[in-house]
Amino acid sequence: MSKGIARELTWVITSLWIAIFIAWVSDQWLWVLGAYFLVYLSRQLYSVLQFEKWIKGHSGVSYPPGSGFWAEISHLVSRKQRSLEKHANLQLYKSEQFLAASMAMPDALVSLNEFHQIEWFNRSARKLFGLKQSDIGRRIENLYRHPDFIAYLKQGDYGQSLTINGVNQRPRVYSFKILPYHRIHKLLIVKDIHELYNLAQIRRDFVANASHELRTPLTVLSGYLEVMRDSVEPASPWAKPLQSMEHQSNRMQAIINDLLTLSAMESETITGDEGPVAIGDILQQMAESIDQMTTEHTVRFEVDTSLKIIGYEDPLKSVLTNLVSNAIRYTPAGGQITVRWYQDQKGAHYEVEDTGIGIAQEHIGRLTERFYRVDTARSRETGGTGLGLAIVKHILERHHAKLVIKSQVQKGSVFRCDFVPGRIVRSEDE
Repeated sequence: MSKGIARELTWVITSLWIAIFIAWVSDQWLWVLGAYFLVYLSRQLYSVLQFEKWIKGHSGVSYPPGSGFWAEISHLVSRKQRSLEKHANLQLYKSEQFLAASMAMPDALVSLNEFHQIEWFNRSARKLFGLKQSDIGRRIENLYRHPDFIAYLKQGDYGQSLTINGVNQRPRVYSFKILPYHRIHKLLIVKDIHELYNLAQIRRDFVANASHELRTPLTVLSGYLEVMRDSVEPASPWAKPLQSMEHQSNRMQAIINDLLTLSAMESETITGDEGPVAIGDILQQMAESIDQMTTEHTVRFEVDTSLKIIGYEDPLKSVLTNLVSNAIRYTPAGGQITVRWYQDQKGAHYEVEDTGIGIAQEHIGRLTERFYRVDTARSRETGGTGLGLAIVKHILERHHAKLVIKSQVQKGSVFRCDFVPGRIVRSEDE
């Protein structure tokens, strides 16, 4: 029992005994007890009135009721109020700390509501877009009218960032990224990637130029090696070295071809127009000529021939053959490979499943890096260049698709290409 309730009971019992004694002495029981209850009720009403004024912050009442049951309630309310004030002060400190951190960030930050109206922005956004305090509540597309940005803002799919060259007459490259947060709000993050963009462009140009320059001398070298091999007897001691040299020359040619393909993907210089690509027909042709790729594996095709994808035919052919070639390369003789092309509620899927050597989990995240190999010795033996999956990744990104890899060591792997529903076309629709 709390002290306030104990004091209240003590007061009630003591005052009641006094009233009973007075009534017994005066023999006026009705009047005395009536007066007692009237006094007790008046005391409680006065305490309620003081408590209400104190809760409302009345200027004439600085302190809550100081005794009895209402004093205990006032004490509990005061303690709860202090706890809430402490929590509010802590939240205010955290919000001020977050605001200060966002203001200090070099990236431009703009918070938007569901109607793309500005809620707040940091100093970098103020400087980059020329925003003012009076712009809060205005739509961001009315202040920054770049057509690519407006299309990116309205599409609703913010999985990929947007790169824009030049913002408000600043000749630099910026990356735009929208992150949905807290239900209906969006955070626009704009980063200056000018230096990184230039470095990547220099690297791509170097790879493309070096590959072009290497192709001609390598072709000459391969021609002379072929002539030398044809003029050497099989029993000659030079037969094996020349065969090895020709093998490495062919491997170098494959690496150069893959580098040129990858350079074309990264620089987005794919020739030709987008159109419906009959993936089913390509896979059927592959199934008819699978004996040229392998005679040591069982390859099954499960293909929806009416399912097509809007895209570039030659790059997509590269994806289809690359994944099947990898499955053949890393599946021991006698293994099974299943190629599927199907559609479900999430989109269209090209899937290659094998019963090969599998891949440890720590390697899966790096498989699409150029020249990355899980087993270097085995890749060289089988003729791998280390660029196939990097090419697949870039081709899929160009088609707004993604590569999903699942694997278990010594059990096999599944490589799946997921295409969004917006690119699906059916033969009957055409």
